[in-house]
Amino acid sequence: MSYAEIIHKLFNLNLFGGMKLGLQNAYALQEHLNFPDRSFSSIHVAGTNGKGSVATKIACAFQHAGYRVGLYTSPHLACFRERIRLNGEMIPEETTVTLLTTLFELIAKEQIPATFFEVTTFLAFLYFAQEKADVVVLETGLGGRLDATNVVHPCLSVITSISLDHTDLLGKTREEIAREKAGIIKSQIPVVIGPHVPLEPIQEIAISLQSPIIQAQSNSTFFEEENQEIARTALQRLSGSFSLSSDAIYQGLQGKQPCRFEILEGAPPIILDVAHNPDGFSHLFQAIQQYYPGKAMRLVFGLSKNKDVQGCLRLIAQHGHHFHLVEALNGRGVSLEELEILLQHFIKDSSLIFKHSSIAEGVYLAREEAIQHQEILVICGSFFIMGQARQALGFEETHDLIDLNEQLVAIKSI
Repeated sequence: MSYAEIIHKLFNLNLFGGMKLGLQNAYALQEHLNFPDRSFSSIHVAGTNGKGSVATKIACAFQHAGYRVGLYTSPHLACFRERIRLNGEMIPEETTVTLLTTLFELIAKEQIPATFFEVTTFLAFLYFAQEKADVVVLETGLGGRLDATNVVHPCLSVITSISLDHTDLLGKTREEIAREKAGIIKSQIPVVIGPHVPLEPIQEIAISLQSPIIQAQSNSTFFEEENQEIARTALQRLSGSFSLSSDAIYQGLQGKQPCRFEILEGAPPIILDVAHNPDGFSHLFQAIQQYYPGKAMRLVFGLSKNKDVQGCLRLIAQHGHHFHLVEALNGRGVSLEELEILLQHFIKDSSLIFKHSSIAEGVYLAREEAIQHQEILVICGSFFIMGQARQALGFEETHDLIDLNEQLVAIKSI
């Protein structure tokens, strides 16, 4: 089976079985595969916003310190293999085929109804074990307590931030969501939490598990500076068990993922950011106002169905001047028609709203208009529009033939 064929088979898992919150499948895979996650030290990172950035900074610091480092993040922008990296390099196609073949044979033989994310998680575990990684930094997919990554026994847990997101699954309040994220805390294992994480619900669980809790301190309104401080606090804690010089920590803190307040200088200035919930948009617009005070913003954006769409649009309407609507192609995006109707609740002048049949068209036309009107161009919202947006901007990156991010389908708790 080719790489394209086997990845397509993986993608199809959720089309037929749905996503599942629960650890039953993960525990079964872990046991049948002889606990591959026990062959390396792991650092487990959860949070509403910032978890991918913090995980990347921690991994970069370990790499600069000379360790063999695995990094597992999600979702991806353009290529499925972005999710699984060793010392910054994506898992090779041939290895992906070999290990996925092993996993598909196992789940068929043992009749384990594993999902896209569960299989992908164990693909990462097998790869990092095979390649003898020293340290692996794992980002949770959704929540924490019932996330497939939560079968690991890490040397440190990290919770970056808590805000209202996935409220249909994780809880209606920040405190309820905090308890779900705190499900990654393990007995007597330290946990680092971000400066704005509600302390009380985390503390309850940490105390019951005799797990030391360390809260990072930061007053910055910039996500990047806040994420740096969380990563710094985590690395300083880890330096008691690993050889991490101050230079390795400094170099690691400079590590960034694409589309996290990524500025492309030129005419017009372009900002790429995967703000996808109200807290993310609020931080994004604060940062833009500080970097480009008084400049008008032209926005290209798409939103995912399972987000607080109205909360996002309220902020978008307050800060933007022109609005270019695009839709992700993997079934997870709000349709152009619905997005336009909802945005018109906040924008009465419909001449400011443009719908585009493709992401590339939206980027091209918005860029030309931003040049003409001397505006900043902001491309934001769903992760799932960013791969094509970057391609339209001329980035030369590895792309899968189709969007292979898991589709939004029925979610079951088990």
